[in-house]
Amino acid sequence: MANSPNKRSSSSSSNRSSASSTSNVRASAYVVNASTAALTGFHYSTTGAGGAECPPLAARHHHAASPLVKSTTGGLRARRGGAAYTIKEECERLFCETLGSVFLVEGKLDRQDSLVMGVQNTNASQHSSSTTAAVNTNSDYGVDVRYADRIMDSPPAMAVRDMDLVQNPEGCGLVTEWIEMWDYVGGIRFRGFVADKDGEKTMFVFFDQTVIREKIKPGLMALLELCDIPYFSCPRLMLSIDRDTATSDMDALVKDLGWIGFQLTTLSDFSDDVDLISDKWLFMDMET
Repeated sequence: MANSPNKRSSSSSSNRSSASSTSNVRASAYVVNASTAALTGFHYSTTGAGGAECPPLAARHHHAASPLVKSTTGGLRARRGGAAYTIKEECERLFCETLGSVFLVEGKLDRQDSLVMGVQNTNASQHSSSTTAAVNTNSDYGVDVRYADRIMDSPPAMAVRDMDLVQNPEGCGLVTEWIEMWDYVGGIRFRGFVADKDGEKTMFVFFDQTVIREKIKPGLMALLELCDIPYFSCPRLMLSIDRDTATSDMDALVKDLGWIGFQLTTLSDFSDDVDLISDKWLFMDMET
């Protein structure tokens, strides 16, 4: 029997509704659990002019993890070529030696003058502030100018190799998830990871040359929403900005991020209060 006009109309309406829902997905994030290699998806969607849906980042957990196979040691690992393996590999590829030493292997990093902000600089800054009249120490985009130069300056490229690394016997590292997020509005792919230090989570996102000079605002909003969902519950978002960025582009980006609420920072919270900086990445963070 032929379908009635009412049934065809209902089917057409359903298809339009489905297409409309799909078109409102503005970003998708794929997350790989660092321990199990399970792959989970999240989609950031809006209702158009009405604003974000509730919850704004609908957690469509498709726990359809990429194929896992037993390793020779009895553990699980993602099969080569699988999505989980690829996401992890591409995120790790962006690590400099500083990040690798701090996050991929838990250990103790001995203080080195080439990597750590020197105590002499700190003392000099304190002495200068005590002998001059009180002034506004913030730049026009919220960055403390007393310490900005020391954070912005890149240490020697071999700095991390000069450090002594005492590995934790367990060697589990601080990374709990690997992240790849596609921002469909800005046309940008973000990569990063979540680190857990003493129960406090921070989401790290790389701003490499594929991100710099692009339209980052939509993706940044999606990342902030991602931090806020129960699956992550990250009270802090930290950006790693490529130091090879042209000076004019770097200044503009840092200024824009400063207006939003980001500030220059170091890895001190993850390295026993040692103010580590990187020769490859400039770090900025904000509370979510």
